[in-house]
Amino acid sequence: MRRVHTLSNGIRVVADPMLGLQTAALGVWVRAGSIDELDHEHGVAHLLEHMAFKGTKRRSALELAEAIESVGGYLNAATSHQRTGYYARVMKDDLELGADILSDILRAPLFDENELTKEREVVVQEIGEAIDTPDDIVFELLTQSAWDTHPLGRSILGTPDTVRAQTAQTLRGFMDRCYRPQDMIIAAAGAIDEDNLFALAEKCFGDFASKGEGTARQKAAFRGGTRHDARDIEQTHLALAFPGVSSRDDDFFATRLFADVLGGGMSSRLFQKIREERGLAYSVYSFADGFDQCGLLGAYVNAEEKHIVEAAEIIRREMEAACQKLDDNEVSRARALLRSSLMMGLESPAARIESASGQLLVYGALMSPEEILAKIDAVSLDDLKRCGERALSGKVAVSIVGPGDVEAVASVFE
Repeated sequence: MRRVHTLSNGIRVVADPMLGLQTAALGVWVRAGSIDELDHEHGVAHLLEHMAFKGTKRRSALELAEAIESVGGYLNAATSHQRTGYYARVMKDDLELGADILSDILRAPLFDENELTKEREVVVQEIGEAIDTPDDIVFELLTQSAWDTHPLGRSILGTPDTVRAQTAQTLRGFMDRCYRPQDMIIAAAGAIDEDNLFALAEKCFGDFASKGEGTARQKAAFRGGTRHDARDIEQTHLALAFPGVSSRDDDFFATRLFADVLGGGMSSRLFQKIREERGLAYSVYSFADGFDQCGLLGAYVNAEEKHIVEAAEIIRREMEAACQKLDDNEVSRARALLRSSLMMGLESPAARIESASGQLLVYGALMSPEEILAKIDAVSLDDLKRCGERALSGKVAVSIVGPGDVEAVASVFE
């Protein structure tokens, strides 16, 4: 059974013991992401995550790597628009080492100028790799189209120019402002003892402090529009998005189910119509993304240029058809897919701590699997139709990477 404990400084700690395991997953999440960056800080949240592993007052970058790998452990981190996570996977007897390393990189990062000079260029290479990946960059363009100049519309990675402009001072400034105990979650799952975990967390993180005020997040307004990267490639990548709902909204699970009905599996409408019946594309799916204050409902397809407008027309028709009439069987299949993905995730310690930290940061409390399944089961056909109608009644955001007429695609949804 999961339990939450609050440290003396306000950091919340989740203990999630799992019987029969020999390993543990441990992570620290901060409610700080690219959405919290000021204009001159674009890319700093992600760069900060990189620099955390480049040396502390106690350990060099090599010593950090050697410490975790000498016990067969794994250390990594990830930055999103809304949060940053640092996590370790270790054998059960090495949990204290994992906690000590995570504490070290968060409490005493060195931000050495030589390491920073190198790591800025590493991130620039990462940006270049993303730009060279059409099915990555099409979603970068989509968020720009959806959110325009709002921070949600900016790349999490930053640009080469903005990343190269970051300094040790901007890194520390962002960390001091946004890495606050009240906005931090420590979570561990697997072969752990909860009382030992709480004591260990207090020892390693109990004196973590910040006088930062955080960043006042402004709600993003869906703008819509088009973006086109007309590079010369074989396949055209198309992404569409409509206004969705936030992860806190009562319609969040209904929107997820609508997306699954539309394009969430091989039996979904888009997969059947676009791939199986017409043979227009290899890859096609839909998605529902929820942020704290807003969300997106959309679809993606990659195909030859000559099929792109037809694929967009099918997406429009199937969205409209789903709003008019939904089949009980297809909704049951979508509900089963969502339920199974939740339950399968519960078998992974890493997925469990990711889920727990997200629930605390979004809802302020943990939700049991039974509570989540009840919310999924409570979604009605009318709920799904309402979500689809709301999306279609708004503007559309369209992005294309590759040859194609982006305005012709956008006109399909006018």
